[in-house]
Amino acid sequence: MNARSSLVISLLLAAGSANAQAPAPNPAADAALSEGRRLYDLQEWDQAIAKFKEAYRLRADAPSLFNIAQSYRLKGDCANAASFYKTFKRNFPKEKNIDKVDKFVAEMEACAKSGGKPVDPVKPDPVKPDPVKPDPVKPDPVKPDPVKIDPVKTDPVTKTDPVTTDPGGGSVSGSTQPPAKSGGAMKMVGLGVAGVGVIGLGVGVMFGVRARSAASDAEAIGMNEAWMPEIETRGEKASKNAKIFFAIGGAAVITGGVLYFLGAKKSKESSGVSFVPTHDGASLAWTGDF
Repeated sequence: MNARSSLVISLLLAAGSANAQAPAPNPAADAALSEGRRLYDLQEWDQAIAKFKEAYRLRADAPSLFNIAQSYRLKGDCANAASFYKTFKRNFPKEKNIDKVDKFVAEMEACAKSGGKPVDPVKPDPVKPDPVKPDPVKPDPVKPDPVKIDPVKTDPVTKTDPVTTDPGGGSVSGSTQPPAKSGGAMKMVGLGVAGVGVIGLGVGVMFGVRARSAASDAEAIGMNEAWMPEIETRGEKASKNAKIFFAIGGAAVITGGVLYFLGAKKSKESSGVSFVPTHDGASLAWTGDF
C-alpha cells in the first residue's frame, strides 16, 4: 500500500468517528409517554396527565412537560395549563415550538382571569392504537469499510532496440526505451477514489433531505396534538449521518482529483518522439503512457 492510499483510508476512518453518542434509553419513561399519548387521543385528560407526569418523573424531557400543559389546556384548566407552559418555557427555552408556547401562555392567562374555557374545540382523529415502541437502539458510529485498492501490476518492460533495415542498404536504430514507471495506473486509482467520493456525497444528500423532512414535521405540531419525540430523534440521526457522508465524500473526491492530476502529469512527462528513416524519407514515432 503506497502513501497516497494510506491517506485516503485515514481520511475515511477519521470521518467515521464523528458520530455523537445518543442519550441512554429509558424504557419505563418511553412506555409511560406512549400510554399518555393513547389516553390523550381518547380525550381522557386526567389519565393522560397522570401518565405524562409519570414519564416526566422518570425522565425530565421536553415532550412530557409540553404534553402535560397541552392536556390541561384541552381539559379547560386554564390556570394549570398556563403554569405548565411557563415551566416548559423556563426549562426548555431553545425548543423549536417555543413561539407557540408564548401564544398559549397569553391565552391561558386571559382565560384564567375571565374564568372561561379555551375557545378551541377539540376535534380528535379516529382512535388509532399506539403500540409501545421498543427500546431505542443506541446507534453505532458509522464506520464505512475502508477503500481497498489492489496494486496495479504491470508487465516488466524489456529493453529492446530492434534494428530497422533501410532499403538502400543501411541500418538505423528506430525505437526508444519505454518509461519504467507509468502514470496511467495513478490516474485510474484517482478516478476510482473520486467515484467513491461522489457516491458518499450522494448518500449525504439523501440523509440531509431526511433530516430536513423530520425538522419540518417537528415544527408542524398542531394546536391539539401531542409532541412525538421520535420525530426529533429521527431528524438528529439523519443530520449526523449527512455530515459524516459529506465529510467522507468530499475527502475522497479531493484525494482522487489529486491522484488523477499527478498521474496525468507523470504520463505527459514520460512521453517521447523519435524519427525512423524509411524508403520514402522518414516517419515520426510518438511514445507515451495511457
